[in-house]
Amino acid sequence: MPYIYYMAIKRGDLVRWVADHDIYEASGDVLVGINPNYRHGIIIEVSVKDTDAVMVYCYDCKKRREGSWMILNLKLDELDILSGQSDG
Repeated sequence: MPYIYYMAIKRGDLVRWVADHDIYEASGDVLVGINPNYRHGIIIEVSVKDTDAVMVYCYDCKKRREGSWMILNLKLDELDILSGQSDG
């Protein structure tokens, strides 16, 4: 379930995003990823200039020898909000 634009993303939200896929299959002239590999993190900052850009601390990336800090784009990355604080 990709990011839905009417949901407000905030600091402290727990998110996941697709880093890559285990398997790809041909669909016509393109490859389509199936069985996604997710990374999980907490939103640390939402950009003031570009609200589609967020800084995330990835807490399961070190196991995969990746960097802990990620900058994600809400329009380009398949981002899901798993948990967040409500306003009321």
